[in-house]
Amino acid sequence: MTVQLPNVSVMTEMVNMIDASRAYEANIQAISNYKSMASSALNISS
Repeated sequence: MTVQLPNVSVMTEMVNMIDASRAYEANIQAISNYKSMASSALNISS
């Protein structure tokens, strides 16, 4: 019986996962900033 390894680079996938995680965090921060600015705009107009 022969065991075949998948054609996947663990290091490449780890880097991709970290990159995706950082992009997600940046998007969350952008949304948070947008909500803060929108809230400030509503407070200024009232």
